[in-house]
Amino acid sequence: MARRRRRLASRVRGYVRGFLAFLFSNVGVVVLVIAYTIAGAFMFQAIEGASEMERVSNMTRERDNTAQYLWQNVTLTLNLFNETALKERISIELLHYQRKIVVAVRRGWDGGISSRQWSFSSAFLYSMTVITTIGYGHLSPRTSWGKIVTIFYALLGMPLFLLYLSNVGDLLANWFKCIYALVCMCRGCPGFTRRRVVHFRSQLELSDVESIERPVGWRPEYSESEITPEPIPYVPQHPRPDPRRDYFRSISLPQPSRNPRPDPIRGWSEPLPRPGSVSSDFTYVTFDVQTITVPISACVAFMVGYLIFGSMLFGMWEKWDKLDGAYFCFISLSSIGFGDFVPGERVYTPRIETSFIVCSLYLMLGMALVAMCFNLMQEQVLHYYACLKRVIKRICRCKR
Repeated sequence: MARRRRRLASRVRGYVRGFLAFLFSNVGVVVLVIAYTIAGAFMFQAIEGASEMERVSNMTRERDNTAQYLWQNVTLTLNLFNETALKERISIELLHYQRKIVVAVRRGWDGGISSRQWSFSSAFLYSMTVITTIGYGHLSPRTSWGKIVTIFYALLGMPLFLLYLSNVGDLLANWFKCIYALVCMCRGCPGFTRRRVVHFRSQLELSDVESIERPVGWRPEYSESEITPEPIPYVPQHPRPDPRRDYFRSISLPQPSRNPRPDPIRGWSEPLPRPGSVSSDFTYVTFDVQTITVPISACVAFMVGYLIFGSMLFGMWEKWDKLDGAYFCFISLSSIGFGDFVPGERVYTPRIETSFIVCSLYLMLGMALVAMCFNLMQEQVLHYYACLKRVIKRICRCKR
């Protein structure tokens, strides 16, 4: 019995470890963020939607009571020919009703006769703006429970979304490096030989620490000729006939291809010309894709293209011009979120619109792409800084 309990406990621990490993993977983080946002949408719709329906019903009842009071206690009681007393009494009752309207509006009533603010689409957009720190401000909780839930929802959701930006941003950065390397560093592109030689030369240079700490009279223990031996000429020999050897020779084995093929994960192998030799003498060197740096201009062009795509998309759906669409995309992706432009009245409809789903995916993917571009630009800046530091050290060493 004890052994069965131990086996069951070990299986449960294994399942829990596998589930946690999946949750903190790239796919698991994306699924977790989407599920967390959907759960928040249902939660806020249940809390604020019920309160909104109660406010709507209360204001409908107050309007009917005011109209009935004016008819019974003012119109039927007072003399209709006494204009001064009639206007005074009606003004007093209307003033009380206006005060009730102001209080209801402060509590979230928008003057409608049905609940339309806290639909599923609007609650989903509110949940997403909370965890992404955009905060349009077009929708806010009015109840005490809604405010408390928003605080705890944001405390858990913002670190989760930052984890999403970190993981997905790094993954997209690696993919973008592979695409850039395959497209902009291919053999057919102009200037490929120059970029290849510069890239490989920077890999074969000595590190800064080694170049500084080596003494003046330092010499390597082995010469270059000992490290790279001379090729031994092939002398054909005539071995004795062996039937087993002839049998194995008759089997055609696949020969490795001499043309290097790109590898989307680790890069590709390119021939490196030896110093002082012709370009036909090659030595194959394999480099990692992490050593590739994407230019800042390419990152900026990618972000501008994404903003233009978003401006065209929202201009088609929301009837905005190109400037307003680009302004909304920039304010949203930069997590500023003024709230002067919000995806229109479709958000407040009871049914789920396909355009709204695409809008939410555009914002979530766009913030991950912004994190990717900032990551790539940071690597490029660090690369420039390392090159400048190397040049300054060489200049100072030459002056000595």
